Amino acid sequence: MLRRSARHKPTDEDPEAGPSEIPKKDARPRKKIKGDAVGPIANESAVAPSEVKTSRKKRGKLRFITEMPLDILFEIFSELLPVDLLHLSRASKALRAILLRKSSIFLWKQAFLNVTDAAPPPLPEDLNEAQYTNLLWGKHCYFCGVFTSHVLWECRVRTCKACAVSPTNLTSLDWNSPNQGLKSISHLCSRSYFWSGRRSLMLLYLTSDLEAVKKRFDELADSTSATQEFSDECQRIKRMKDDHGQRCHSWEHRLKSNRKRELKDVGQNRRAVILEKIEELGWSDELSRDNNKHNFMNLPAVRQNKELTERVWIKIKPELVAWLTEVKKQRLDKDGLRALRTRIDILSALVTEDLQAIPISEIRPSIDDVCTMPKYRAILERPSEAKVVTADFKKLDLPRQIDEWRQSNIKLLLQLLPLGSKKQDKKTLDVRPLELCTTFFRCHSCREPISYPRILSHKCLNKFRDNGEEEKEEEEEEEEEEEIILRAFRAAPWIHGLKGIAFDSEASNIAAMLIKKCGQDPTTLTGAAMDELDARFECVRCVHPREGRLVMKWRIAVHHELEDHYGDALKAGSWKLLDAAEVTAAKREEAQVKKRAPPHLLCSRCNTWATFTQLQMYDHRLSTHPRESFEDITIMHPDVTIQMPPLAVRLSARDE
Repeated sequence: MLRRSARHKPTDEDPEAGPSEIPKKDARPRKKIKGDAVGPIANESAVAPSEVKTSRKKRGKLRFITEMPLDILFEIFSELLPVDLLHLSRASKALRAILLRKSSIFLWKQAFLNVTDAAPPPLPEDLNEAQYTNLLWGKHCYFCGVFTSHVLWECRVRTCKACAVSPTNLTSLDWNSPNQGLKSISHLCSRSYFWSGRRSLMLLYLTSDLEAVKKRFDELADSTSATQEFSDECQRIKRMKDDHGQRCHSWEHRLKSNRKRELKDVGQNRRAVILEKIEELGWSDELSRDNNKHNFMNLPAVRQNKELTERVWIKIKPELVAWLTEVKKQRLDKDGLRALRTRIDILSALVTEDLQAIPISEIRPSIDDVCTMPKYRAILERPSEAKVVTADFKKLDLPRQIDEWRQSNIKLLLQLLPLGSKKQDKKTLDVRPLELCTTFFRCHSCREPISYPRILSHKCLNKFRDNGEEEKEEEEEEEEEEEIILRAFRAAPWIHGLKGIAFDSEASNIAAMLIKKCGQDPTTLTGAAMDELDARFECVRCVHPREGRLVMKWRIAVHHELEDHYGDALKAGSWKLLDAAEVTAAKREEAQVKKRAPPHLLCSRCNTWATFTQLQMYDHRLSTHPRESFEDITIMHPDVTIQMPPLAVRLSARDE
């Protein structure tokens, strides 16, 4: 191979010089003159395509490394590690010829001396330096070339799982192995253990070693002394490989331990640097609370055993800050909720007696409703560090706040009506639209229509609703502040349940149709006036050939139309108004039917929301109010169902 001095300067006539080594005669272009249409600048586009740089990235920058003097090249190589020489020997044919010649053996020996951290065992006698380097630090299977980390040290090979179970490369002489003839010489060959699965351990021999030993034994079959000598040599080599293999196992374990310790140190340093940077951003107080620091250190972006560079920090910084921001928000919510519950207990102890003094017949709020009153809520939602005492609530006039609460709820109901709710006088509140017999509401869980004032005491409105995921996402921003105070309540306030009710137009249309049959005006007739008419209606569609006609009051008729004929077109001919004689017969039939007691009864003397059945009310009267009559102390719960007796009855021809 032709070699040159480092001071050699190629000329234009040198055919071995590369394109970048040809000197340029006029490297500095002359200055462009105005109006000059010729010259180097003007003819720049006429340069040969081979001289134009078409790629920014120059490839093959080290293609002339073998052209430098060998003494300089060897000086560089002597500072490298064995694995570096191994990679260089695979880079090109020229480097391979230099590094794998016998005269370059000193480079490999010096490279092994350069390994100061976890030095490997000494070079075995059956391998040269390059082979030993490949065994120690190689990354590929000796048989198929795929990446692998499994090494059979005693067999001197690296193998993948697929090649380990292939009898062409490695042989397992277990009881079901097809190569039972090789068992007689297996004690002369080195073997290695290989884990092929979680609980599967294989004892492997190199197939080429077994075949070579068997072939040699067949050749020496006629000479007993030669056979014994060969057997002793094989046993010596086996002991040498086994001993060296054990050292390699120890070296591999030590290398992995050092790497594990090194990664652990890198990870600890990374976490320390991240913690220092986060504290510089002002999050030290948040990390010192509760278990936040431990959780922060276990974040995927923090617990990695990788060095933290400035580029990586810029990438993970927004994620860490967002996590800490969310943790702080949750902590403030918890602190606010804790302070809110304490203040609610103070308010509850103050107003409970006043609330219980309000007659049950009136619309009285619960303690949760009191908390949602604007002035009380303003005190409850003060900053958590602010001190709130009983005197802060005593300054407010509770009866006045309750009256404003009632007026506010009525206004909200009026806004749900289809007509005239926005034309209310600001000074006086007209509740007549709510008292009409055509005014019905529908809650989010009940199926029967609800009238006024029952809607103000309806139990479903005091339950927390579980919205769907999509609805939660849409209302998340609007209800964020409200949800915080709702978590402090035992029951939902009425204002929260209002979001789940709507005007029941179907029930309103049915009631309007029944009122017109009575010759009344649906726009002015109230529910109480409709009850005084005491009319009865017959469902023409439910006539039974044997049992007779089905007749009922107007509220039961509205519920019957909604439940039994849901989906049918509403027709006036489907209902018939009974005349006076038929009404008398219907009342007579209703009197014969055994009446059912209302589902919920209240005691007017106790004035609490404790409900009783009829039997329980009898026991309560005898034990608590023995001098009172049952009728005097018993009142009906305001949220009683419209399906109260007398219900629908059958009117036969003989009853008429």
